[in-house]
Parts: sequence; structure tokens; C-alpha cells
Amino acid sequence: MNPKSASVIKCFIQDIQRDLTDYQQLHQLLKVQHHNMLHRNGDKLTAMAEPHQQLIQQLQQRADQRTGLLNQLGMDNTPTSVNRLISALPDQYRQPVERKWIQLKDLVHSCMAQNERNSRLLMMQQDILTQVLHQDSDATYQPA
Repeated sequence: MNPKSASVIKCFIQDIQRDLTDYQQLHQLLKVQHHNMLHRNGDKLTAMAEPHQQLIQQLQQRADQRTGLLNQLGMDNTPTSVNRLISALPDQYRQPVERKWIQLKDLVHSCMAQNERNSRLLMMQQDILTQVLHQDSDATYQPA
């Protein structure tokens, strides 16, 4: 393995660790967001919007960077390529990296599920609010 490839692989592995940390933080933010939505804490929701957005941007930039790293190694951005890369690692690195990759995938799925939960709650709240606000609108201008 040439030094450039080793450097690219090292960066790829470091990004996995960074993503683990950031996705754990995102998962917590999504739980707090859900709590604040349930309790209609608008000020807190507004205050957490910027950090939430910044974290998502960081994660997206890192995902884009990982795609670029895979491309530098002559691979495309697919689960098969990542599995091939991990399988090609020396034994001492393969299992820890594979465990972290699996953890990361599980954490991403947990964040997606929590985000979906938050979305459903928001839609339910919006439906209720719409019903309450327009409850009498049909009868307001009806002939007596």
C-alpha cells in the first residue's frame, strides 16, 4: 500500500469516529427537539435550530468527503465499496473499524427514526391547530 492510500484510509477511519460522535449528538438533539415539541417550547426549539443545522451540515460535508476519499482509492460510494475497504484492512484494524462502521449505520438509522417520529408529531400538532382555528369557519357565514 502506498503512503497516499494509507493516508486516505486513515482519514476515512477518522471520519467514521467523528461521525459517531456527531451522530450521537444529533440523536440527543432530536430527542430534545421531540421533548420541546411535546411541551410546545417554541423559544427552545428556535434556539436549537442553528446548532442542529450546523451539525447536519458538518455531517453532510463529512459524507461528501468520504465519497471523495473512496473515489481517490478508485472506489465508488456504495456499501460494497466500504465493505471491501474494511475487509482489506490489516487484522488489527479490521474488526475495530468494522464495529465502528456498524455502530455508525445503526446510529444513522436511529436518527432517521427519531426524525420521522418528530415529523409525525409536528404534523399531528399542525392538524390539531388547523382544526381548532378553522373549527367554526364553515358555520360563520352560513345563512341563519
